[in-house]
Amino acid sequence: MDTLIQPTLSEELQELYLENKEWLSDILFVEDEVRFLKKVTDQVLLGKIQQDDLRQIEMINESLNVILERRKQLRSLLDLRKHKLEQLLRGSSVAIGVELIEEDAAIIVQIKSLMAAERIRKQELFKLAKQQKLKNRPIGTNKPLKV
Repeated sequence: MDTLIQPTLSEELQELYLENKEWLSDILFVEDEVRFLKKVTDQVLLGKIQQDDLRQIEMINESLNVILERRKQLRSLLDLRKHKLEQLLRGSSVAIGVELIEEDAAIIVQIKSLMAAERIRKQELFKLAKQQKLKNRPIGTNKPLKV
């Protein structure tokens, strides 16, 4: 890789580039998690459901759709950032400023927020699935077996 910028700066840009790739990986993980959670939602919907539970599932499903949309926007942002960093590393662009660091901070906050929202929805969905499983047990099996 030929670069016309200082070696120290080049190392920092390479670090930013690798960090950007890691964030992309995190975003792809969230997409896989949401796909899994939607399958769990479908499984919960197959059982007998009370009206309150149905409203909660609808809320969770809508939240998952919002998470997917936010993930899509973050993915686009990270792809643009990756392209910008590639240009900087090749030396075809020398515009490096404070905004690059500010972008980093904003992206980190967005990714952490996205992952936290996904984690909360997962917990809610698993709790609901567990409750439904307990409600749908045959009579006499509501208590766990003692071994």
